[in-house]
Amino acid sequence: MRLSVVSAGLLTALAVGAPVQRQRLSLPPELKEAFEHARGLRFSGTRVVTYVKAGRIETHKEFVTKDGPNLKVEFDKASPFAGQIIVETENSRKHYFPDKNEIRVYPSFGKRQFEGFRGAFRSARGGELHIDSSNGGVIAGLHCTKYQLSDKDNNPVVQIYIEPRSGMLTKRVLYDQTGNIAGSYEFVSLTLNPRIQPGTFEIRRRGATVVRPIDELRKQGKDADMPVLTLRESSGYRLESVYSRVIKGSKVIVQNFGTDDSRLTLFMTRSTLNPADLKKMERGELSSYVWTLDGVTLVLIGDQPEERLRSLASQVAD
Repeated sequence: MRLSVVSAGLLTALAVGAPVQRQRLSLPPELKEAFEHARGLRFSGTRVVTYVKAGRIETHKEFVTKDGPNLKVEFDKASPFAGQIIVETENSRKHYFPDKNEIRVYPSFGKRQFEGFRGAFRSARGGELHIDSSNGGVIAGLHCTKYQLSDKDNNPVVQIYIEPRSGMLTKRVLYDQTGNIAGSYEFVSLTLNPRIQPGTFEIRRRGATVVRPIDELRKQGKDADMPVLTLRESSGYRLESVYSRVIKGSKVIVQNFGTDDSRLTLFMTRSTLNPADLKKMERGELSSYVWTLDGVTLVLIGDQPEERLRSLASQVAD
């Protein structure tokens, strides 16, 4: 089974943090220190990932190897994603799909790999958030501290379990707005500071097709008979992913952009779009700007003021 857009997004959020950014959140000093230590961690281990797909609870195992900024994720043979491999370095993130013999290349998460904790915090409604810590028990042989962020009504938003000295994040639980678990992962075995074989963080596959986000955009544009409109690199934003959706009967091409501390989404269609409908697909309090270009309706949604979005819109071109 190919990793779907929805599943991929959730699994990425569970693995390295959903890329959502509004404003800096003040974290407890010990948690900041743990995050700093975690950046340089070297480990290998097995984790169980659980997520909800179409109302069903799905579970699979992942084999994870990390050395500082380098990360490799492989999937258990019983997983629907068996054979797929994800490798991330400081420069890029690559995802190999054996069914198409295809390597998809994306920008690296880089400094944003720990922003998911802050981003999940900001997704809670009400604006009054608090963090509680408690004994997290033993996970994969490590004594952990549990951190829970809750909203003003004490509804849980996210829980993370960390071994304080190393900064090893052993478990994460994400909650939806109904209070149910949206996804989680938990390490069941861990080895700190293992020997790692040379070439572990490389994907070498002769004959494989390399697909970058701009390649996917060209394909989607051709299929939808739309010009290849995108945000210029001079804007400072990187094109991170491209996919299409049918929204209220119309095909919409979706482009996600990012910097180390900001996220943008650009929607394109031949019909009309209601920004309010599109914002439901995103997280957090966001602004939007709508305009038309070359017969295409575009909506730019992001964590910037509308004036800034208007300025960025002027940098969208073929």
